[in-house]
Amino acid sequence: MAGLAQCQREAEEVTELMKQNFARALERDGRLQDLDNRAQELRTMGEVFTRSTRAVARQERRGHRRWRLVLVAIGLAAVLLLLLALGLALGLPRPPPANVVVIVTVPAPPITPTGRD
Repeated sequence: MAGLAQCQREAEEVTELMKQNFARALERDGRLQDLDNRAQELRTMGEVFTRSTRAVARQERRGHRRWRLVLVAIGLAAVLLLLLALGLALGLPRPPPANVVVIVTVPAPPITPTGRD
């Protein structure tokens, strides 16, 4: 009977170890499920972050494009104003300088002989 009792104790120890191992396996499964849920949340957050980053980059490019267009327009306006000023400066008659004497000659009317001698 001693051998039977010993076998029964060993069987109970093995059963207890198996119960503990099973409980640990269930606990690990719960942790794995939590980790899987967290990983899915992180994936979702990463996708949202990527979309928002692309949207912000697109807005920045649009803003830079607008400023470039404004600067090009200002540059073209400045060039046109310079060309207009240069055209007016070259095309308009200039008054003579103040320290130059201008001599204007007016022809005298012709002298006609009168009938008196």
